[in-house]
Amino acid sequence: MNMPSFRQPRLLACAAAMFLGACSSAPTHYHSLTPIHQTIRPSQSETGTIVCTSDATSPTSPEPEPTGTVLLAHLAVPVEADRMQLLLHQTPTRLSVYETERWAAPLGDQISLILIDNLRNALPNLSITSDPLLIGTGTPLQLNMEIEELDALAGKEATVRAQWRLSVADNAASQTGTCTARQPLRSTGIDELVLAWSRALADISSALAASIQHRAGSNVSQK
Repeated sequence: MNMPSFRQPRLLACAAAMFLGACSSAPTHYHSLTPIHQTIRPSQSETGTIVCTSDATSPTSPEPEPTGTVLLAHLAVPVEADRMQLLLHQTPTRLSVYETERWAAPLGDQISLILIDNLRNALPNLSITSDPLLIGTGTPLQLNMEIEELDALAGKEATVRAQWRLSVADNAASQTGTCTARQPLRSTGIDELVLAWSRALADISSALAASIQHRAGSNVSQK
C-alpha cells in the first residue's frame, strides 16, 4: 500500500514562494529637482557650460521699465518629458523610460518653483511669483518661458534648453532669449542626473536674472 507523501505540499509551497519572489516588483524611487542659488553670472557656469543668446543689447531692445514685480505668467515643458517617469537617451537614437524612477511632483510645477526660488535669491529687491493675485497694484514684468529640452545621454551629459520672453503686457515690446545649459555626468546614476538638471536650471536662472535686471532698470540690485 502506498503511503501518503508529505513532500509534495512542501515542494508546491517552495515553488509558489520562488514564483512570488520572481514576480515581486523593484522598489519605486521618487526624485525632485532642487534650488541651487547663484549670483548673477550671464553665460557662465561653475560646473558645466551654458550658451545664451538675447536681444537685450540690440538697437531695438525695449528700454528698461522700472518695476518691483516679476510674474511667471507661463511655463511649458517638453511633451515627451511631461510624465511622472524619468526619461533619457541611452544612445543618441534610443530613449528609455524608467518606470521605477519617478518625479515626486509634476515636472512643470517643480521647474516653476525652482526658477522662482533661484530668481528670488539672485534678485532680492524684486517680488517674483507665479500667482497673479500676489502682484499688487503695479504693472509686473511678465515672464513667459518654454523648456524646449530636458534630456540626457546616460553617463555622458545632461541638457536643459529654455526660451523666454519678458514684457510688461501681452501686446507690448518684448525682450527674448534662449539658453542651453549642459552638465557632465560621471555615471548613469539617477541621483546624479537629477542634480545635473538642477545645476543646469540654476545656470539658466542666473542668466535670466541678468536679463531681468537689465529690463527692470534701477529698481533692481544684485545680491
